[in-house]
Amino acid sequence: MLSQAQNDTTYLYHKYDIDKTYSLFGDNVKLRAEPNTTSEVVTLLRIGDEVKIIKKTYFFLEDATSKTAWYEVDFQGEKGFIAGKFIANGHKKSGNQHFYFRKIPDEENDQVHIRIVYNTTTKAYTETTQKLMNESIGISFEAHHDLKNILQIVIINYFGDSCGEEGGNTVLFLKENYELVKVADLSEIGDGGIYGLSETFTYKIDEENGQPIILFTKEEEEQVDEEKRWFETKKITRIYEWNGTKLVPEFSKEFKKRETSN
Repeated sequence: MLSQAQNDTTYLYHKYDIDKTYSLFGDNVKLRAEPNTTSEVVTLLRIGDEVKIIKKTYFFLEDATSKTAWYEVDFQGEKGFIAGKFIANGHKKSGNQHFYFRKIPDEENDQVHIRIVYNTTTKAYTETTQKLMNESIGISFEAHHDLKNILQIVIINYFGDSCGEEGGNTVLFLKENYELVKVADLSEIGDGGIYGLSETFTYKIDEENGQPIILFTKEEEEQVDEEKRWFETKKITRIYEWNGTKLVPEFSKEFKKRETSN
């Protein structure tokens, strides 16, 4: 479930549209005169440079880990060719940080490769790769909510294409050293009124000590009698703190029964 702060979502798609402008994901990328690695170098491109897609070719750049098509592109009036693996699927800016995203197909779970440029002069960046819960995704940001050592909250939003498909989001924290760390996968499932699951984070201030806390809520609803329209609902809430490195206590989404003594 998206929070009110997540109102500016950048959607990521595998393909590149003709005549649309995209940012470079790779750095020091050679713009080639022909769609191969031996032709003349037209110019050198830096991460974040923008190119307009002219066409997708039938030639591929293949290595041990990937196979991507070459694209003819326009860079500030100069035309040439670069492989798709060097082109970002999406870009978002927050403060002085530029985030570049590239989706990576995988037989089991697609991945998203993220690079955060924190110095636009030197093009210095950090990077991470995250496994995805499903293919349909968008990226949104939240404020740091005064969490210790955190600059930004990054949300990978998932959009289910059918009833019963898992949606929700992955929550990542951008630390002050520009390291992007995964905090939790939060699920959301709706199955035609028969079953529903919602997991959310709410950022609050502890009334007792004035420190920021994270309220995790998990709620399940299941139809137990269709004719009588009876439903059963289970709900848990847990409070977590962020100590600058990790959630405390260790994050868990499991329902637990109260322990009783004999």
